[in-house]
Amino acid sequence: MSVNKFKILQDELNKYVNVPIEMTWDFTGRDEAIEEYEKTMLQEVLGGAKDFEIIRFSHKPNLQAFTDINYEFNFFDNTVPVTVATPANWGSTYLNLGFNVTDIYYYTNPFTKSFFKLDFYDTPNETTQKNYFTVIIPLQQGLSQVATISNFVPQVDIRIPTFKLDFVGDKEGFFIYWLRERDYIDIDTFYMSAKFFDARTGVFTRMINRVQIVPNILPTQFTFNNADYFYYRVKLDYQTFTYKVTDVLTGIDTGTATQPIKWYEYINP
Repeated sequence: MSVNKFKILQDELNKYVNVPIEMTWDFTGRDEAIEEYEKTMLQEVLGGAKDFEIIRFSHKPNLQAFTDINYEFNFFDNTVPVTVATPANWGSTYLNLGFNVTDIYYYTNPFTKSFFKLDFYDTPNETTQKNYFTVIIPLQQGLSQVATISNFVPQVDIRIPTFKLDFVGDKEGFFIYWLRERDYIDIDTFYMSAKFFDARTGVFTRMINRVQIVPNILPTQFTFNNADYFYYRVKLDYQTFTYKVTDVLTGIDTGTATQPIKWYEYINP
């Protein structure tokens, strides 16, 4: 077998080609970088954590330190034509709606399933407003009046749509529950509207903060500024965790026993 023999001689000069390619294979910190990237992407997609814990606001005490809040709902006498409306046509009684004394005294289903609904908006402008929360006042609460079921039985006490809500006794609807922190929704002033749900008909009846009479208050009986006549202003105090209610037209604080929050059935022609 014959083999070719080659001899390579090295001279005194180093001959090489310098190729500038990074050849470092260092994976230190790669896992941590991936985890950090995942957190960043989740933050962008889901958003940051928000504090949605709610806190309870009670009615602001008056000068005599009474904390109760008072509502008076008045209904239009359904036996009277709406075209001859006078202040005397509205009364704080469920009898004006068509409920009879038996319905109210024995708490029949049509009566007990009816309720008042208070909606709280960020503005009285009905084209842009948002409803942030709702408070329900059941009919099983409220003051009473004497009524007659029959001439053959003694008179009885029946509920009327006048409420004195406080920490004790009738308290459903007394508290307002809203966000503790203000970094997500910074609102402390709301505009409260009222509706009555009649379980007999399944219809909501809107309430107004003044009677519809001509010409003392309203320009006409059915034409007025909704922002002024369908709302009360509710202001939350984050220092004392209380709230107060004011008349949007006069700015007078309402809700006391002598100055209750008055609502009247809105008569829609």
